[in-house]
Amino acid sequence: MQVEQLKIEKREKKKSDLMEDELELLPVYTRETSRSRIPSETMDHLKALKNINQALTKFKLSKNEVRVYLYLARFGAHKAQSVAEALGVHRTEAYKILRRLEAQGLISRVMERPMKFVAVSFEKVLDNLIEERRQRIYQMEKRKAELLKIWRSLPEPENVQHSKETFQVLEGKRHISVRLNELLEGCQESIDIVVSDTNLIWLYNTPFLDDLEEVAVDKGVKVRVLTNYSPTSSYVLDQIEVGNGDFAYLKKHEMPGFFIKDGKEMILLMANDQSNLYGMWTNYDSIIRSYDILFTLLWKNK
Repeated sequence: MQVEQLKIEKREKKKSDLMEDELELLPVYTRETSRSRIPSETMDHLKALKNINQALTKFKLSKNEVRVYLYLARFGAHKAQSVAEALGVHRTEAYKILRRLEAQGLISRVMERPMKFVAVSFEKVLDNLIEERRQRIYQMEKRKAELLKIWRSLPEPENVQHSKETFQVLEGKRHISVRLNELLEGCQESIDIVVSDTNLIWLYNTPFLDDLEEVAVDKGVKVRVLTNYSPTSSYVLDQIEVGNGDFAYLKKHEMPGFFIKDGKEMILLMANDQSNLYGMWTNYDSIIRSYDILFTLLWKNK
């Protein structure tokens, strides 16, 4: 009896752990909309579905647009009225959402009475969204030279204060990743890296390590990497070629994370919280020299 009660309490706790945005996906996952009796397996699937939801919203789809698309993708062709009722949105709003999704190529109409809407396959939608984003980037890259020419043609205001030493706060993995790649692009002589195995696997899933290998092998940049030993770090380091550089393992698991380029610029990772990672880019000479000394000491005592 006591064991059964513990199981019930565990299920209730897991249910309470569901975020509101996960519960909003309940009618997308199952036609059962009651929140009072959610099986454990369903709760796990809702958490997984949340990852898909978050990924799609990054393509500038609204919360309800994602919900409508996912509902049609899971349950097939439906009338606008039935979609509105299932998801708890006003019928007028549902029609507007369906038209926007159709214009973006995410859904299509089934020409019958009454008219229904059907989702384009999820794989095809991902391909289309990624290709659209790629095209926008391509067009921007084509205009880069033109825009730079226009910018440089503008007269510079008088008495402008140009700061030589600055720092910039980097919020989130995407922002940090962009600046890391910029760091590598201008690297001429060396790059020293201290990184935890957790952040190393994150970098493994970005272009950074491929670019690092390129500057090490093709440009002859001296690359040194320090990380804590784990199966993860061992696997990742076995996959990369650092040319004349080297890597080593630190004995301690807790460590600062930083990247120093040519002794002139650096990026410091401010936290190891993977859901809310912050960093700082700087070219302050005194800060860089301090971390350069720290790296030398860590390298000697590895």
